[in-house]
Amino acid sequence: MNLDSALKQLRLSALAQTLSVRLQEATANRLSHGEFLELILLDEINVREQRKFARRTLAAEFKALKNLDDFDWRFNPSIPRKDIYELAACHFIRKATDVLFVGPPGVGKTHLAQAIGYEAIKQGFTVRYRSIFDLVSDFLSEEALAKRDRLLRGYLKPDLLIIDDMGLKQLPKHAGEYLLEVIMRRYETRSTIMTSNRPLEDWGKLLQDVPTAGAILDRFLHHTQVIAITGKSYRLKNATAAMKAPKTEKDTA
Repeated sequence: MNLDSALKQLRLSALAQTLSVRLQEATANRLSHGEFLELILLDEINVREQRKFARRTLAAEFKALKNLDDFDWRFNPSIPRKDIYELAACHFIRKATDVLFVGPPGVGKTHLAQAIGYEAIKQGFTVRYRSIFDLVSDFLSEEALAKRDRLLRGYLKPDLLIIDDMGLKQLPKHAGEYLLEVIMRRYETRSTIMTSNRPLEDWGKLLQDVPTAGAILDRFLHHTQVIAITGKSYRLKNATAAMKAPKTEKDTA
């Protein structure tokens, strides 16, 4: 068995790719055996970490990959930037507490929730993003009846679950029961971020079940940091700017 085959059998593919270059480097710089070994092992570790990060990012199922660097903080000064960066440090995940973003559509709730989720992945946490409609659809599907335990594990296992778009429209009957089970099972064991376009007092109407909505809020709000965001829609701002832009001769041709 040659060296390449041995490395592949040991699943040291990254080491196999850089070994030739590292041997040249070791010879040129007269590295000790220990220094050389450290170099090639670090190559393998770095590649494995990159692969883990890529797998965790893909498994999160983000609507779009967002980060805090490309968020337009100037558009909405009401957003507490210090609190957002504190959440991005992910201490709340280590404490198994929760976060609720409340505000009208377009003010940045989804962007911030996903950006915090992305930061969590960078720190080694597992994350899953689902809209409330995805969650309800998952549990209402015909396949869910046969795979309920497996489906539920998909919502209970992640260190951070992001449930987006609560309040966009009224949800189907029994939706509150599914959400309640997820919230109750994650309570004080895993962290959840939710975003809501409607005030909390409207949740009973949205879920078509006032008692269940009350039970959800009772558990969820117990250890939750609420971030209330006001202001106009960022998406409408861009659309309005485009409409007001002066037309060129090419546009009017």
